[in-house]
Parts: sequence; C-alpha cells; structure tokens
Amino acid sequence: MGDFGPPVPPVTTPDLSASKKLDAIGERESSIWGYIFATFWATVHDGLLAAITALMGVFDDFMALIVPFLTSSQGTQTNGFYNLVAALLNDLLGVEVAGSDLSDAADNRGRIGAMQQVGKDLFTALGNEFIGNDPAAGPGSGPGGLPGTSGQRLTPEQGVKAAQAFIGFALSFSVRQGNVATLTDALSMHLLSQIREYGEMMAENLGLGRLVRRALQPFIQTLIATPLQQALNQQYRPHVMDEKQLAMAYIRGHIDASDFNSRMQLQGFQDSDIQLLLSDTYTRLPLHDIFALNETGFLSDTDAQTYITALGFNTSDVPLLRQADLLHEVRALDSVYCKAAVTDMEHGVISQSDFETIIKSTTLPTLVQNQYIRNGENRKLVHRKALTLGFYKTAYLDGQVTIDEVLTELTNLGYSPGDMALYEVELLSKQAEKKAAAAAKAAKAAAKAGTSTATSTTT
Repeated sequence: MGDFGPPVPPVTTPDLSASKKLDAIGERESSIWGYIFATFWATVHDGLLAAITALMGVFDDFMALIVPFLTSSQGTQTNGFYNLVAALLNDLLGVEVAGSDLSDAADNRGRIGAMQQVGKDLFTALGNEFIGNDPAAGPGSGPGGLPGTSGQRLTPEQGVKAAQAFIGFALSFSVRQGNVATLTDALSMHLLSQIREYGEMMAENLGLGRLVRRALQPFIQTLIATPLQQALNQQYRPHVMDEKQLAMAYIRGHIDASDFNSRMQLQGFQDSDIQLLLSDTYTRLPLHDIFALNETGFLSDTDAQTYITALGFNTSDVPLLRQADLLHEVRALDSVYCKAAVTDMEHGVISQSDFETIIKSTTLPTLVQNQYIRNGENRKLVHRKALTLGFYKTAYLDGQVTIDEVLTELTNLGYSPGDMALYEVELLSKQAEKKAAAAAKAAKAAAKAGTSTATSTTT
C-alpha cells in the first residue's frame, strides 16, 4: 500500500438534473397546485357573490325609492290625466269622450273603471259607425250596450259600409295624428315633438294596421286576386291532369301513346315509371273470378297464381284465400238451407229439436245460427192457430170451461180489457138465458107429466 494509504471506494457524483425531475414529479403527484388553485378560486368566487349580493341589495333599495316618484309622474290619480286621455281620443281617434266622465268613473271604480269607460266609448263609437248609426248615438239596447236591433241580421250592404267606415276611420286617424305631430312640433319649438308617440302607441295597441289588412283582404281577394287568377288561367291554361287521369285517358283511347308519354314526361316521370304507372292503373280481375276461372279450367294454376300475385297477395296465402272463397259459397248455401228449415218448422214438417240440429250443423257463425233459431221460434208462434170465440162460447155454456179460462184465452189473443168485459157480460147473459130456458122446459115437462098421471088415475 505504501504511502497511498488504504484503498478508498469510488465516490459517485449525484445527478442534479434527475433529482430535480423527481422533485417535480413528486410535487405534481402530490396535487398541491390543484389544491392551491381550488382554494384560491373558492375564496374569490364566494367573495364575488357576497359583493354582488350586497351591491344588488343597495340598488334595490335605491330603486324602491325611485319607483314611487315614477308612478306619481304618470299622473293616473289626477283629473289632468283623464283630461289628457279624453283629449287624445277626441283629437287622434275622433271619438267624443268627456274627461269628466272618465274622472267620475275613476272616482267610482278606480283606474280600472276609468279605462273601461275609455274602451266603452271607443267600442260604442266604432259599433255605431259600422252599422250605419251616428257615431255619437251612444250605447244600444244589446248586451253590454251593443248598438243595433237585437236579433236582426246584418245585411251585405251593411258589411260593405262597415268596411268603408273602418278604412275611413284608419285614414282619418293617420291624418289627425300627422296634424297633431306637425303642429305641436312647430308651435312648441320642438319641445313637444314626442307628443306623436301617444297616437302611435294607441294605433299599435289597437292593432289598426292589422285590422285594416283584415278589412281589405276580402276586397282584394274578390275584386283583384280571384279575377286575375281566372284571367291568367284562361290565357295560359296552367293546370294539367294528374298522372292517374292521364293514364285512364290513355286506357280509354282518348289520347295516343305519344301524347301520353309527352304529358307524363312533363309531370317528371321516367319512361320506366310511366309503364309501371300505366300497368298499375288497369282494373284487375277480382279474386273470386280468378278462382272460378281456375276451377272451371279456363285459367291454369300458373296463370291464376300470376293474377293473384298481381292483386298484391302473398303466394303463401293463396291456399287460405281459396278456402275462404269456398267458405263464402258454402255459407251462402247454408243460409238458403236455414231459411227452408224455418219454413218447415213453421208448418210443422219438422220438430223443434230437429230444426235446431239442422241449424247448428251449418258452417254459419254461432251468432247467425242463434238468430235463425230465434226467427224460427217466432214464426212458429205466429203461425199457431187458435180456437174461435164461438167455440169458447159454446164450451162455456156447456160447462166445459170456466169464465176465467175464457178470459185468459182472450188475453192471449190480444183483446183489450174493455172488450173482455163486454164479452164476459155477454157470456153471463147467455148463461142466464140458457138456465131460464132449461128451467122453463123442465117445468113444462113436469106439468105435462102431472097431467098424464092424473088421467091414468081417473081411468
């Protein structure tokens, strides 16, 4: 080892770059920055919310102080407000309204009552104008003051005059509004230029523009649009038949193939679609006729299948269709058979039990079978014969039936209680006469027998 001392192991110099990376990774995975950001944002968020809430509270308190001044500035509780409303209605709308009437209505029913009076005056004036009355005529005798005669229909002439009056009202309103705006602006040195806003807002709230269009729409439609359209149709003939009508016209031979194809092309159909549409337009053989032709040999099974498929039926449904078609035939014959059975039972040819057996053996639905049975029973009851009244009279007088049995049979035959009472009196009278006659006959026989006995004794 000498002077160098004992051996020393090599010393590794630490990698500072790797150490810093590990520190950064550890710092990121510890989520300390996310925690710091979240804490900061939560603090700022809560602080802003608290500041905004405090500011809005101060603003609301300030507005609460201002709103009463704004409300008072509207002047709705003063006579001047109602005088202004009346003046505007008089000048801008041409409706005679007194400010004192509005003020009195406000005193009686408040501001709502005053506004109702304003609307009533305008409503009444326009109503009178529309039916041809003087606009200042006032309310009528109808519900709510409607003008005119109750129950009397308006005439077409009144409708025309009403439209004229309303359009004139709208035009004069525009002129009056323009006059007011011009004069106030000129005389007030632009200080009252905004007074025209009153009229514009009234017109907007009343919807005068839309109402004028409604009033003019029938006029324009009838006098311009419809005749103009008819003139254009007459001159240019824009309407054409649809595809089905064209196909039927071609099938009937009214148009040839070239004309048909050109017209269908104008409709926008392709050539292949034209042929498909034509084929679909033809009337096809009914299903029953196809089966009848096939069963009689006029149509082969293959052709019959083709025709059935063309009707839109599935191939697998053909056997069921055949059975259903045959079943309709069988049921028709069963119906004839049941009608004959009803007649036979009615005339006593077959018994009730045999009749029901016949009906229930058919392929008819149970509901139909029950109906045939009911019909048969009813026919049997109607067809039943009854003994005559003369027979019952003789039987009663002979003592074979009682009076109650006679009356019961009369009830079954449909006699009224009054007729039955008369017949009972007649029977009792006949019975009394018969008893009296029998007694007289017996007395006469006894007297004759007594005479014969006396003669024999004398002899």
